[in-house]
Amino acid sequence: MKKLLAIVVLGLLFSGCARTWEETQHSTMHRDTRINLFNTDKDSLKTIYVGISSDWSEAHTNKVYEISVFHKGAQHVAPKEVIAKQQCIKNFSLEKPVLKEIIEFSKEKRKQYRLGFPRYAKYSCEKSNRQIQVANSAQEKIINNLASNNTDKRSFKCVDSISKKITKIKILGETATEITYLGNSIKYFVVTKKDGKYTLRQPDVAQTRSWLIGATSFLLIDTDVFPHQCS
Repeated sequence: MKKLLAIVVLGLLFSGCARTWEETQHSTMHRDTRINLFNTDKDSLKTIYVGISSDWSEAHTNKVYEISVFHKGAQHVAPKEVIAKQQCIKNFSLEKPVLKEIIEFSKEKRKQYRLGFPRYAKYSCEKSNRQIQVANSAQEKIINNLASNNTDKRSFKCVDSISKKITKIKILGETATEITYLGNSIKYFVVTKKDGKYTLRQPDVAQTRSWLIGATSFLLIDTDVFPHQCS
């Protein structure tokens, strides 16, 4: 296994333009995954590009990953689908990579962007069925508890775990106000507290924006869940 890994690393080190050790390691272990690098206006900001080789090489690598005595399940021979899921989880906390297209780059582009592979698989990172169910369950819990019971007065600064954008929230007993990172003000007329955690929402059951604030905090918009750190 170490011998095969050494061959892969050396091949990347001496192919194309000179590459740093960090670049070579990223290419070997994570297929040189890039984030939002070649997006069009139609692409979401949760798009990744996973390096791939020739069709023959990909088929051989997949077989090694699946059945090899020495390399079965090894990271450096992981198929593009496995790497895509890993990177979607790592970068966006999303579990479902959706393949959009395969892009082949010229030598000039590869040199310009220091690409480690001749082709890249473009994936959109989306919620898995499990994540959608979790979000729906959290939303239902909020909808089922629409009466304010809070008397605390608290202020929070909430930082989005992915974008790092800051939202400010001020709780005044049974109501609360959110100031978004854009400066917009949103009023919440139902504030509940249970087990040290605060739930913020509006009384309209159709309202799709709500907060759960505690040791782990979340902004919920429809079925989307955005992790935050609130202090």
